[in-house]
Amino acid sequence: MFTPFFLGIYIACNTTGYAQISSYKGKVSQQIVMNSSSVIIDKSSGRKLTYATYDQMLKSNPGKYRTQPVFDKYGKPSSFEVIVKKASDVRPDGSVMMNSDLMPEVGETLPPFVMTGLDGIEYNSDKLKGKYVLLCFWVKFEKPLYTLASTKIISSFIEENRKKGVEIVSLGTTLNTEDECREAIPKRNCGFIPVPDSYGFNHRYKIGETPYFILLDRKGVVKAMAPHTEFVATIGELNLK
Repeated sequence: MFTPFFLGIYIACNTTGYAQISSYKGKVSQQIVMNSSSVIIDKSSGRKLTYATYDQMLKSNPGKYRTQPVFDKYGKPSSFEVIVKKASDVRPDGSVMMNSDLMPEVGETLPPFVMTGLDGIEYNSDKLKGKYVLLCFWVKFEKPLYTLASTKIISSFIEENRKKGVEIVSLGTTLNTEDECREAIPKRNCGFIPVPDSYGFNHRYKIGETPYFILLDRKGVVKAMAPHTEFVATIGELNLK
């Protein structure tokens, strides 16, 4: 048996500021399949459930629970949590809103990640200590989110720091496949290394607005974070050493 999940994300679009976005009409969803071998946890008790027990819970209490994938450091759904459903959790279109209260905070060590870039290199947060890391969270590399204006701020920030001798590793998450990334990226200097099929990291870090940026210091601690409209003032003007 298997249960498919279609996860969605609500895009909060700010219509003022740099590289403004008025709307995003692209498809923002991903299918995740849970089967009889999946790890399932009752979040209220922390108890591990068999698929049969889980299936019986849903059948006995229709509409009471929702199932939420838990994304690991690889951006993959390594387990699933069964949660008592709240009306505020689910939007009219069926998508689940990200809880921004669960996002990382400045001064905290970011939970670890292992991302494989379009360049074929594996980027492990533990091995990136000693360098600044700029994480760029996207939906898909397509307009209106992925434009020259919205990527110029990234490339300019990285280039200016490179001139000062400050190394920044910048990675961009996306729903796009590797082939889609290779087709889209060469058209402009985006300033980051795309990470294909990596939208799970948006879920892992509860990113509910895109493009969104998190800057890690040399110890892997969140130094600053901002949506694209606040990038210049919040991150772009930082004096990195």
